[in-house]
Formats: sequence, C-alpha cells, structure tokens
Amino acid sequence: MFWGKKVAGGALAAVLMATGTSLVTPAPAEAAAAKYACKAEVHLDLGRPKATSSCKKSGSGKKVSKHRVKLVCDVVRGRGTPHSVPWTLYGPWKKPGQKSTVKCGFSSFTRSWSVQTKA
Repeated sequence: MFWGKKVAGGALAAVLMATGTSLVTPAPAEAAAAKYACKAEVHLDLGRPKATSSCKKSGSGKKVSKHRVKLVCDVVRGRGTPHSVPWTLYGPWKKPGQKSTVKCGFSSFTRSWSVQTKA
C-alpha cells in the first residue's frame, strides 16, 4: 500500500512537471524591428504651412516604432509694430506605415521642420 502511493505520487509529479515546463518555456520572440528611413516634407495648404512626415522600409535606416513631424513657424503678432514669435507644433505619433501631419495657423511662415522618432 505504501509503495503504491509513492508510485502514484511520482507519476503525478512527472505529469505536472511535464506540463509545467511547457508553460515555462518562453514564447518565440517577435521578429527584429524593421529598419526605416523617415523624411519630412513641407508645402502650403490654402496659404498655411503644412508639414508631413513618413517612414519607408530601408536596409540602411534605423529601427523605428513611431514617428511624428515637428514644425516651427514664425507667427506674426501685433498690428502697429508687427513682430514674429516662433511657435513649435508637433504632429501625432504614428506607426511607420502612416503619415503624421500638422499645420501652422494663418499669418505664419515656416522656420524649420524635422522628424522625431521612437525606437
């Protein structure tokens, strides 16, 4: 009787150990992140500066998970003595296949633009 309990307990331990190892084994890792080359373009949209960023797959690019466009505009303020104020705008974070877009307001001029990325 005592030997039967030991054998049953050993068999149960072997079954639990076998199922436990399948639960503990790591899942296969995702494929390495693809490399992308990102660029920003600016053009006028009804007189307003509009910037767009996009990323395409490239062998010589860098790993990118998200990107957005950064647009710096000079906004003209004041009626009697007009002066320009730099205004920085950011587009929404997008995945590499999508485009990120942002526009400056009216009475503004483009100062600079660039792409920001997250690895």
